[in-house]
Amino acid sequence: MAKINIYDIEKIKNVNEKRVWNLIVEFYESHTEYCTCRDCILDVVSITLNTIPPHYQVSDDLTIAINKISDDEILKTIKKAADRVAKYPHHI
Repeated sequence: MAKINIYDIEKIKNVNEKRVWNLIVEFYESHTEYCTCRDCILDVVSITLNTIPPHYQVSDDLTIAINKISDDEILKTIKKAADRVAKYPHHI
């Protein structure tokens, strides 16, 4: 039996998190009507990540994760999250 190393947990990554961060930049570039303060962006990212399914893997290869949920679906989720945050912002 292989030894378990709890420090290997750092190798396991939710690759959808990286995808959301990449797409959030694209989203805000084309949707300038939304607040881009730190709190609002972090709220949108958090809501989006809590809504879409996680995809954990050991490698950073995004090609596997792309098959699970499309960029368009993630962008739609980001839009819904941005609408929600705009309605109830925490930066006030």
